[in-house]
Formats: sequence, structure tokens, C-alpha cells
Amino acid sequence: MDLGSGIPRRCDCRAATVVLTSNTARNPGRRFYRCGAISGENHVFKWLDEAHDEEFVVVANKVATMEKDLADIKADLADTKNGISEIVPLIECLRVKCYMN
Repeated sequence: MDLGSGIPRRCDCRAATVVLTSNTARNPGRRFYRCGAISGENHVFKWLDEAHDEEFVVVANKVATMEKDLADIKADLADTKNGISEIVPLIECLRVKCYMN
């Protein structure tokens, strides 16, 4: 089962995941995500700390992409404003000439 990166929200069986706490000697008190319906080999199991670390990377990448997109939009807007500032005087000149004829 490929869980992908980040927090598993649903199991392949479509059940929502739940957060539980391990009581094993090897991982006492460690929290994990598990299929909310069935525990087993073909159902979600992922340590919470690992899932959260992955989720932070996913979110950071999305934020970086949005920051780049925003910078591109700002640059496009600045170009548009410059273009408008060049066009407005030409339109005004044409308007004045039309009234003179």
C-alpha cells in the first residue's frame, strides 16, 4: 500500500483514519495513524511524527509555489500598469484630435 506523503486521511478501503497511541514496549506512547475500520497489512498505518514531517514538506513546497506564482502575477500587473500608462496619453491625444475635426 502506497500511503504517499503527509497525513493519511483515508485508507484504501475508504475508511477515515484515526490517531491512536502505541502501548508496545518498543514504541511506548508513540502516536500513529491507522485505518479507522480495520487493522491489518493492507490498511493504513503510519507514525504520526513521520506523517507530520512529510506534511510540513508538502505544505512548504506548496507555499513556495504560491509565492513564485504571486511574484509572477505582481510582475505581470506591473507590466500591465506600464502599458496602460503608455496607452492613456495616446487615447487622450486621439480624443482631442477627433473633437478638432
